[in-house]
Amino acid sequence: MAPKLLVVHVLHWITPIAIGTTFGIGRLVAFCKLQRPSRCSRGSAKSRQFVSVTLSVAVLLLFIAQALGYALDQFQGLNQRDVTQDIQVYVGGSIFIWGTVAVHLLGKSKRIWHPYVAAWIMGTFLEACVFSTGHSSEAGNLHSGLDSALHICRIVCLSALACSGLCFSVGRQLLQPRADEEHRPLLISGVNEGHATIVSDHDDEDDEHCPVIEGEDGEPDRTKELKEKQRKRLQECGSWMAYLKDFKLLAKLAWPSGDGSAKMCLTILFMVILADRALNLLVPRQLGIITDKLWSAHETGEIPIKEIGLWMLYVWLNSYAGLHAITQFCQLPIEQYAYRKIGTTAFGHIMNLSMDFQSNKHSGELMAAIGQGQHLYRLCEFVFLDVGPMIFDLVIALVYVTLLFDASITLIMIMVGVGYTCVGTKTTSWAMQRRRRYNQAQRNESKVQNESIGNWQTVAYFNMADHECSQYSKAVDEHNVARSRYYMVHYAGYAAQNLILLLGQLSAALLAAYRVSRGAAPVGNFITLVTYWNTIEAPLTSVSFSVRQLSQMLIDSERLLELLRTQPSVTDRSGAKPLHFKQGRIEFDNVRFAYDVRKTSLDDVSFVAEAGKTIALVGETGGGKSTILKLLFRYYDVSSGSIKIDGQDIRNVTLNSLRAAFGVVPQDPSLFNASIMENVRYARLEASDEEVKEACRAAAVHDRIISFPDGYQSTVGERGVKLSGGELQRIAIARAMLRNPRIVLLDEATSMVDAETEAAIQKAFQRLTRDRTTFVVAHRLSTIQDADLILVVQNGQIIERGTHEQLYTLDGKYTRLWSKQLSKQTAQI
Repeated sequence: MAPKLLVVHVLHWITPIAIGTTFGIGRLVAFCKLQRPSRCSRGSAKSRQFVSVTLSVAVLLLFIAQALGYALDQFQGLNQRDVTQDIQVYVGGSIFIWGTVAVHLLGKSKRIWHPYVAAWIMGTFLEACVFSTGHSSEAGNLHSGLDSALHICRIVCLSALACSGLCFSVGRQLLQPRADEEHRPLLISGVNEGHATIVSDHDDEDDEHCPVIEGEDGEPDRTKELKEKQRKRLQECGSWMAYLKDFKLLAKLAWPSGDGSAKMCLTILFMVILADRALNLLVPRQLGIITDKLWSAHETGEIPIKEIGLWMLYVWLNSYAGLHAITQFCQLPIEQYAYRKIGTTAFGHIMNLSMDFQSNKHSGELMAAIGQGQHLYRLCEFVFLDVGPMIFDLVIALVYVTLLFDASITLIMIMVGVGYTCVGTKTTSWAMQRRRRYNQAQRNESKVQNESIGNWQTVAYFNMADHECSQYSKAVDEHNVARSRYYMVHYAGYAAQNLILLLGQLSAALLAAYRVSRGAAPVGNFITLVTYWNTIEAPLTSVSFSVRQLSQMLIDSERLLELLRTQPSVTDRSGAKPLHFKQGRIEFDNVRFAYDVRKTSLDDVSFVAEAGKTIALVGETGGGKSTILKLLFRYYDVSSGSIKIDGQDIRNVTLNSLRAAFGVVPQDPSLFNASIMENVRYARLEASDEEVKEACRAAAVHDRIISFPDGYQSTVGERGVKLSGGELQRIAIARAMLRNPRIVLLDEATSMVDAETEAAIQKAFQRLTRDRTTFVVAHRLSTIQDADLILVVQNGQIIERGTHEQLYTLDGKYTRLWSKQLSKQTAQI
């Protein structure tokens, strides 16, 4: 082959590849770096789009005209020009590339232009090279004059596109006024009717690559919040690569770094994946070899035993009885490791978060976050075991089919893949609104159902069962209508995608059959292609699904990432030591604290609780009594001042040793949905049954428990709902007694019991608090008359202090509280 002709052949091959690569890389970079369209007037954007679309379509039509000329030549049997493989690739690939560019130019007038300008410049240069090197050798050809005219017209159009793109860019830089605060729009986000749209400080039409996240109608607020946080984090990171770096935390949790057996399974799994990729190729190839052997041994009686045996070996290895079984067995330990690691890490993190987080938590949301987090091992598995092999299969398919026949069939495969993906994207966009309505109707049905069942007593009280059934029936009908409308579009899109696959398979089969009939390929190659096509279809059908699934996994992982990034506000300081408990002397020194910086909860609280004494906190609701106990238990850290136990600042001791010293009876105790024996023993897991019963006797609840049909094995229901208020509180007291604490905290511990039971509990308290420092929060002043020190708390300050007798003689706030309660009790009598 002459050197000049060789150069022409090489240019034919690289021209569509180089242009397509340039355009694809430009768009990929714009997407990954979250680049935004440039600002320009709407009229300028429209004119630029019109020029670009018109000239791009002209280039496309010129290539189609050249292809039709070649086809007409072959159809008429002129054969005066051999349409070689490089020409097929050049013309067919160019039609595909410029058609893709033209399609992308349709629609929005404001976009990121540099991928298009780069493709036009590259196209102008390469088309000029092809024309200049190949024109002289084609001068004597029948169609050389027409080809030259078409070629010159394409160069002119591409040059005009490149020049216009550059001129528009330069002109925009020169003419665009500098944006300042006066010209910046006041409103930077808007809400469309039907669904919220989160936008940046630029027109929503500007977004081509910068992700704009649209909230579905009725979408849960938490999901909208997570999507908004994802959008903000993307903008802060500046690119998708920087954004995805945060997910290395999940990758570390899912990676079996501490499990030898899981590591071995992972190694085997990677080897099986590579073998599976090879088998996808070897099975159809071996079938083609068998076909060629049978064709050559026609009517000879010879059977290709070896080839058939090898084919069956490949089929067996590629089946669920072969390597796929090994894959399942190897995935199980890896999944279990990741499931356990992620779940326990998330659960432990939640349990160690501070009170400020726990006070604002949504339990259902946290449980959903843990549940989703435990399944986020699928994110790594999906990327490395699904997406990776899928891309690898596509690359192998393109290379192998090219070697098997030629690049024409490879081009058909690429066109089928792009067409399949584009149709899937468009149909998904069309179905989006219907999907929103379907989701809203589904949630509405669930809402009606849950509210009616959850409020059964209210329904029964007002005899509204028929009304609720009617409401639910209406919600079901709306759900069915919305579901049918959505799935009709979904199924239509699915049918269109499958039609593209069938047309692509038909085109490839016809072209392969043509090559075989011309003697350019053996019959076995046709059989190989037909059987290999299913392997080609699998990754194509997974592309759009994979993108959606990966996007959803990233959104779901935002919940877990946000949770793991939340740090407790109360932690062990560096160098913290265990609490060295001596006598139990507690000192509050100028303590200030605020839940919210805008309002102080405690202000300059100072007092000393001597060891073994009982300190009572009284006052109106919301005055700060329970806050004092929370600070002592170190649910929160003081804003200023200090709290000391036996001279040790509680911020300098470990949380575990501090809290191990306390026994707490809260105002609203909560039990696990387990037996009474298990709930009381929770305070000290090694306690015997007799010790549990003794604690219950001390709390005056033993006789009540043994009257239950199942006694101590009676389950108490969720949070103890099967028990009365008094029973619940006495069991909580028994639990505190069993703990045998050094410091006792009683927060309204007798608020829900009758007078007779209260008297029995007071005797139990005397045993519990003997020689122990005790804090009592009480509204019933009669229960704290014997306290060694009574603190009257009002608006976060201690306004009075002393014993009952001392405070009563002051005729102050305590006296007024005592008089009100005494008058109320007298009136009740």
